[in-house]
Amino acid sequence: MTAGDVLDGGIEVIKAAPRAVLGIAAAIVVPLELLSAWLQRETLADRGLGGALSAASSTTSPVADITATTGVLFVLSGVALSIVTAAIATLMSAWYADCDERPGEALAAAFRCVPALTVAWLAVHVLEAAGLVGLAVGAVLVMPLFAVTAPAIAIERLGPWRAVRRSMRLVQPHYGMVLGRVLLVAVIDLVLTVALSGVALAFRSFDWGWTIDAFCSAGSALITVPFVAATATLIYFDLRVRSEGLDLELGIATYFADAR
Repeated sequence: MTAGDVLDGGIEVIKAAPRAVLGIAAAIVVPLELLSAWLQRETLADRGLGGALSAASSTTSPVADITATTGVLFVLSGVALSIVTAAIATLMSAWYADCDERPGEALAAAFRCVPALTVAWLAVHVLEAAGLVGLAVGAVLVMPLFAVTAPAIAIERLGPWRAVRRSMRLVQPHYGMVLGRVLLVAVIDLVLTVALSGVALAFRSFDWGWTIDAFCSAGSALITVPFVAATATLIYFDLRVRSEGLDLELGIATYFADAR
C-alpha cells in the first residue's frame, strides 16, 4: 500500500461499516469527552486563542499550569485510543479472514486487552519522552517504531513487552516509509480536530460552554479516533504483507478451506 492507499483506507474503513466503527468509537470516546469537559469546565475561558495570548504574556512557567487532572486525562485519552484501535483491529482482522465480527464482540476482545494496552502505552510514552531531550525531534523519530503496538496486541494476543518488540521488528526494515505515514496521519488528525471542534471556541466564555465543548470534542473525536485507529491497523497489515507474506498465507488458507 502507498501512503495515499493507507489514508484513503482509513476513511474507507469508516465508510464500509459506519455503524460498527462509529459505535465502537462512541462507546469509548463520548464518556471520556464528557468527563474531560466537565473536569475542565472552570478553565474553558483560558483555552483557545484568547487563552494562548494570555499564556504568551504570562510570566509564569507553562509547566506550572499542568495539573494532576490534565495528566490523568492525557493518560486516559491515550489508553482510550489504544482500546479503540484494538477493537477496530479485531474487526478488520475478521474482515481479512472473511469472518463476521460484531462490534460488541470486538469491544469485548479489546477490553480483555486493557491491561496489556495500558502497560504498553505507558512504556511507549516513557521511551518517547526520552526523545524529548532532542527538542522533541527525538520523540518524533522514535514514535513510528511503536505505531503498530496496539494492533499487535489485539490481533496476535501479545503481552505489552512482546507487542512493543514486535512493532519495532515490523517497522525497522521499513522505518522511513512508516515515519512518513505516521507524520501524515498526525497532520490530518490535527487539522480535522481543529476544524471539527473549532465551533466550541465561540461558547467558552459562558458558564455552560463546557457542554458545547464536550459535544464538539466528542463529534470530532468520533471521526479522528477511528481514522487514526484504522490507519494504524492498515499499516500493521501492510508491514506483515511486506515482511511475512501475510497475503499469501491468507490466500493459501482460503484455498485449502474451499478445497475441503
